Amino acid sequence: MSGGEVSGVDLARVALRSAMEAARKNGGGRTAKQKPRPVHTVRHDGREPMGLGAAIGALVTERA
Repeated sequence: MSGGEVSGVDLARVALRSAMEAARKNGGGRTAKQKPRPVHTVRHDGREPMGLGAAIGALVTERA
């Protein structure tokens, strides 16, 4: 190998750096993941379902 050739791990680093720079130029930066929206279901009789933690908390508050 001559001094100007790149191979192996160095070649992978050069390729990765090149790809990252190209992505930055094209606006391919990292974006924050969106949090899933909680699903609110209202039953036909007007009641809303309660999560387990909220149900236990209400029960403890009621019985305390």
